[in-house]
Amino acid sequence: MLVHEAKIIVCCSKGVSGGPELLHQLVHELRANGREAYIAYYPFNISFSCPEAYKRYDAPQAQLSDEHDTFVMVPETATWIAKYVKKARVGVWWLSVDNYFLASHNSVIKDLYLRYKSLVRARLPIFRLRNLLHFSQSHYAEKFLQDYSIPSHQLTDYLSEAHFLNRYLGDEHAKENVVAFNPLKGYKKTKLLVSAYPEIEFIPIQKMTSQAVAALLRRAKIYIDFGHHPGKDRPPREAAMAGCCVITGRSGSARYHQDLPILEKYKLDDTTNSYVNGFGMLADSIFKDFSVYVREFDDYRLKISNEPQVFKQQVRAIFG
Repeated sequence: MLVHEAKIIVCCSKGVSGGPELLHQLVHELRANGREAYIAYYPFNISFSCPEAYKRYDAPQAQLSDEHDTFVMVPETATWIAKYVKKARVGVWWLSVDNYFLASHNSVIKDLYLRYKSLVRARLPIFRLRNLLHFSQSHYAEKFLQDYSIPSHQLTDYLSEAHFLNRYLGDEHAKENVVAFNPLKGYKKTKLLVSAYPEIEFIPIQKMTSQAVAALLRRAKIYIDFGHHPGKDRPPREAAMAGCCVITGRSGSARYHQDLPILEKYKLDDTTNSYVNGFGMLADSIFKDFSVYVREFDDYRLKISNEPQVFKQQVRAIFG
């Protein structure tokens, strides 16, 4: 057991996304194990109520408390909190790598500015994090920390129950020759595919309810993600569980089989325009012989199905 403190405070930003949900899941699991754990929303000078989407988790709120026998967990995007904690022990949970630097991946100059801004305003530089306890949600984050000679402990994540209820059960007739994509992830590269293949129906996941997204993924044969994959991203897993063949680039966590365990042929080298032709040939094959290609994701779906149990084991090993 690494964390022996009596009280655990998990710091969380407002909003609804994969990161905050995972932080709520951690508190829920800690309390299920009998630990005294709470969520503390920041900015700390503003009062927040728990988002409706997370009320299913047992994650009561508490104020950030700097006391002996308290452990404070912060996400990598909020390492500034550690500056104000003098008595409690602090852990950093690396839910991503790129978001630590506020990277946009849209402009080299903009990213250099954002990296400078992140270190001046919000994030503590790496050398000031060495004495803290570190946890990695992805192999990508683990490797990043290793490059700075910082050890970390695996603390991954899992999809919410809704995605297991939406799982693919082999109904090939419900599938259509549709490609789903998130326009917030790698849209410049996706746009090239949309232009190159007007005969293919590309449907963006935008301005949709969670039910509409689930329905789209049940219809689509392919989900593409040419984003930067700052951590072990949830959308590819959600799509795979719904029976989509997942095609990605090789940026960030996508380059590691530990984070995205799909066959290499589904990870296209999008650093050159050759990925456009590669996508076309692969998509055509999937559309024509979906029953064969979808089975190549069986192992991926099985691993995703096992993630809740893996997470529980990791929490018990770290927190008791």
